[in-house]
Amino acid sequence: MPAHAVPLRRTRKALLIFALALAIALLVIDRYADYAHRPAEDANQVVIYTTTWCPYCKQLREDLAASKVPYVEYDVEKSLQGQLGMWALRGRGVPVSAVGSKVVYGYRVDQIAAGLKDIGYTYLPVSTAMPPEAAEATDSAR
Repeated sequence: MPAHAVPLRRTRKALLIFALALAIALLVIDRYADYAHRPAEDANQVVIYTTTWCPYCKQLREDLAASKVPYVEYDVEKSLQGQLGMWALRGRGVPVSAVGSKVVYGYRVDQIAAGLKDIGYTYLPVSTAMPPEAAEATDSAR
């Protein structure tokens, strides 16, 4: 038997054990993220996954505040819970919203309004609640 055969076997065994441990850890993290962040069928809260720099996230926060809808917010760049939530919900961009039992990807006013209606809230987006003159002034300033 060559002199390098024993260390090579140990190295392969160590790599196999490491790969198995990593796979188990990823499975546990995936299950935890799914359990902690995927909304249940009877969920009645609003959870949003956002960033500080995203204009759609800012608009969503303003709309929820104007509609007096309580919500929980996770920053996907600054918090582990935000990252786990995005993983569990299979989000690819922000914002991602868990509105009751519905998951909304992006700033989709109609889907957010439908989800909020299902849990007893009226959604009044700031952009659509603006008087026509203010909306025109905003459009002409661009």
